[in-house]
Amino acid sequence: MAESTSETPVLDLLADMTANSVAASSLDPETLMLVRIAALVAVDAPSFSYVLNLEMASELDIDPERIRGVLAAIAPIVGTPRVASATGKIVEALAVEMEIAELEELSEEIADEEVYDQVDDEVEDDQAEDEEVEDEDEEVEDEEVEDDEVEDEEMDRG
Repeated sequence: MAESTSETPVLDLLADMTANSVAASSLDPETLMLVRIAALVAVDAPSFSYVLNLEMASELDIDPERIRGVLAAIAPIVGTPRVASATGKIVEALAVEMEIAELEELSEEIADEEVYDQVDDEVEDDQAEDEEVEDEDEEVEDEEVEDDEVEDEEMDRG
């Protein structure tokens, strides 16, 4: 058996299987997605399966009403318990999607704050360096003034 070099071999396999299925199908993308959702209901698929497929359905701009239509159409075939189970899992999947979106947004905010904090630190460092240079310049000016005063006094005495 060949060893996988990927960190996600199972997900990669599922992605390959899905891509092969899409390539082999003569259905348009929207119909294919609706059929896949119907199949998920029929096999009582877990919530995570709905997460992946609802995400794809969203990318295809499939209206939630179309998905409800699929559930209504297959209810007499798969039964009320499967449709009820699927509805609950779809709700869970949507909640997961919302949490993922919130986490991504929070992650972006944290990254932005870290960048701003880093910039603020650099600005503060630059300001501190500027103040040190100004202090050094003032010390040099004070020394030059003192030297000039000493020279003036010596000239006045001489």
